[in-house]
Amino acid sequence: MNSLLYEKIAKEESLFHSFIEIPDYIDGNLKHPLRHYQKMALLYFIQTQEGKLANIDHNHLLFKMATGAGKTNVMAATMLYLYKEKGYNTFLFYVNSDAIINKTYVNFFNVKSNKYLFNSKELFIDGERVTLSYVNSFPRFPAKNTIYLKFTTVQKLHMDLKYPSENSLTYDDLKMSKLIMLSDEAHHLNASTKKAKMGNIFDDGWENTVLKILNLSPENRLLEFTATIDLTNPELLNKYQNKIIYNYDLRNFMLDKYSKNVSLLRSNDDDHDKILSAVLLNQYRKYIALKNNIYIKPIILFKSNSIKVSLDTHNQFIELIQNLDPDKLKDFIDTKSIVASENSVFSQMYKFYQSTDLKKVVKDLKFDFREENLMNANDKEFVSPKNVRILNSLESMENNVRGIFAVAKLNEGWDVLNLFDIVRISEGAGKSKSTTDSEAQLIGRGARYYPYIYQGEKSFKRRFDNTDSDLRILEQLHYHTINDNSYIKQLNKSLDEADIVVIDDSKVTFDAKVKESFKKSSAYKNGFLYVNKTEVPSNEKHRTFKDFSIQTYFEFEAVELIEQQVYSDIEHRAIIVLQEKIIGINKNLWRKALLKDRFFDFQSLKAIFSNLEGIEEFIVSKDYLGSVNLTLRYPKDQEQNYLSPNRLIKYLERIMSQIKRQITLNCNKNVGIKEFEAVAIKDIVKDYSISFNPIINLPFSEKISSYPMKKKDWFVYDNAIVNGLEWDLIGYIEGILDEIYSKYSEVYLIRNEQQLKLVEFNGVRGFMPDFILYLKEMDQVYQILIEPKGEFLYFNDHWKEDMLIELNNIPPIINLAENNSIKLYGIEFFSKEPQRRERFKSKFREIIIGD
Repeated sequence: MNSLLYEKIAKEESLFHSFIEIPDYIDGNLKHPLRHYQKMALLYFIQTQEGKLANIDHNHLLFKMATGAGKTNVMAATMLYLYKEKGYNTFLFYVNSDAIINKTYVNFFNVKSNKYLFNSKELFIDGERVTLSYVNSFPRFPAKNTIYLKFTTVQKLHMDLKYPSENSLTYDDLKMSKLIMLSDEAHHLNASTKKAKMGNIFDDGWENTVLKILNLSPENRLLEFTATIDLTNPELLNKYQNKIIYNYDLRNFMLDKYSKNVSLLRSNDDDHDKILSAVLLNQYRKYIALKNNIYIKPIILFKSNSIKVSLDTHNQFIELIQNLDPDKLKDFIDTKSIVASENSVFSQMYKFYQSTDLKKVVKDLKFDFREENLMNANDKEFVSPKNVRILNSLESMENNVRGIFAVAKLNEGWDVLNLFDIVRISEGAGKSKSTTDSEAQLIGRGARYYPYIYQGEKSFKRRFDNTDSDLRILEQLHYHTINDNSYIKQLNKSLDEADIVVIDDSKVTFDAKVKESFKKSSAYKNGFLYVNKTEVPSNEKHRTFKDFSIQTYFEFEAVELIEQQVYSDIEHRAIIVLQEKIIGINKNLWRKALLKDRFFDFQSLKAIFSNLEGIEEFIVSKDYLGSVNLTLRYPKDQEQNYLSPNRLIKYLERIMSQIKRQITLNCNKNVGIKEFEAVAIKDIVKDYSISFNPIINLPFSEKISSYPMKKKDWFVYDNAIVNGLEWDLIGYIEGILDEIYSKYSEVYLIRNEQQLKLVEFNGVRGFMPDFILYLKEMDQVYQILIEPKGEFLYFNDHWKEDMLIELNNIPPIINLAENNSIKLYGIEFFSKEPQRRERFKSKFREIIIGD
């Protein structure tokens, strides 16, 4: 198969070395900064407009991005770019359902919504005010500094154009200006292509209508967005091969920590015991959250294979909770704790309950999971507007629902962030692939991350993957299922095909110890490795918040201080109804907050920001505090109490404290310089261990394993704890060891696990090359730094490769600790991509062997 468009762009070295920067007016107008993959999507798009590939006709492109990845944010960024750089001011958004139109309208035009895309109601580009205007038809004479956006369904668009009527859109209207079409959920709009036979496309379908609009003008553009496109269909592959501008699938989304971790909990229990274990785990999450002053209302879904089973399970659950008492619960916990795997989440949970007052636990369960807090999606009355509203507001503090019973009604179109447990009821082995595919789809929806506030900060990605913190459970989705190998194998296959990453419930620990034989070597006893020095950066450069990577978007809940009190007596708790408001901060409040800390007096700030002219500039400029956005959530009807000047100053003080911490942290990150110093090998090479929940369905190149290395004298540790790509590198080096030993008296490959760190030349970013190859020839010592890298990381980490390559130019210009017998080398990334791997091998042999 020929390369897809995004693969061709990825191979353009210019994109990774002299790449195009994101224009300031894009970051400046978006409410939420672009995430790294959103920036890449935009840069790939700009590459087709400005880079080497711009001469190719790219008037129809598709962004393939995972559900939940923020496609609308990328859409807004492309709109701003096309308006500013290409002069487009007419945008037609179409999709296949009214529900998505309503949701997208809120994103673009409801300033009060927390999902609003922009910093303010009006945009500012190059100092000029730009208005985003919602229209039903495009004006004949567009106003200056105005972007027009029309929403419609593809069905209505098709009918309006096919059967023109008064005030409806016509082809003649669309001919009047160059047009950008934005298509969301685009996989629904390929019916004609899917049905195409022998190259014939149906003339009268929606798809053809869209193509007619596109072809009205050579300047028209069609940008499609979807999470799903079936490239196994040859017709779709043929259509989109040169149109997919960017690919960010669910697997990468999950590996980048923007989702919950998904874990399968296999059990031989009957439905009764499985239900009780799952409810205890669900409630355990809530206890862990409250212990850390976090409010999360975890939802549990009981998934059945028939309506009768679902209704029966609902009644069984009500009876189970009503009949629960402390003695029964204690017997259950003590029995299950004996058979629970030592490192499993169940073992952790049962230990918690064994040291907890079970009378209170039972009381809490009876209150939280009482009958009125349960919903059955199979009830005849379920489709009522009231129930639909409840189902669509499960994250709300006003919504008390904790348990939901369903068969299939929630498989599609259900977006809930605080779903943490899915329990399969009355299962049987031998599930069909269609069944496990449906389960994988449901798990994918449940894996959406729930962003919660912890220590005053809200995160949209997992924070505790590599820690032993109890809070890891707030970032996990557990799927409770049967312990049947054939079924689990089929389910894992469906999950893998859906790009859903699954972790093992039990934590694994790998150890690596320095070999005694290496400790006896002269390299270990007397050898050195070299790291570059750092120095205080010159203050001649105009530095801003951006230079210090300072967060400027803050969210606080004004009820944080009273939550603990409210929930300490759960039976009599009050329901806190919150409303949200974006706070406009006047200059006087900032001044008062700044006076609280001498760090922010003008002389101190001037020492950091050399071009700063005064406190007024620091407060209002977008380079500094003028870029800060503050959103507060506070009890409804209590605005006067919670938004008083004194309270707001308290929140500003918290903001200033975080900004101070970020400035201080980055000020201490001195810039790297091209001068190196020696560090004793015995101070760097030490025993280490890695603990993690292994990912079950990772490809080999990304899966971490431990490989025995005791008999390989040239590897300094007894085990190699590496992923598949790193193991490939070790295998390559081992394959040419005879040639290496023919030239060098000492050969050692060192796995650099959080030990030797380089700092970017003239920058503050640091990194630790994965491997160090230590070679000695007579009195000459060579240090070669090697970094295996997956393709999806090239863009973000291109600066590391630049630095490694630049090391090869160091000897003429750098004094290496006044030791001329040391030579440093770096090589471009070791990759599974064939061309890159061959370049690596060629350079490796040139440096090491002299080929």
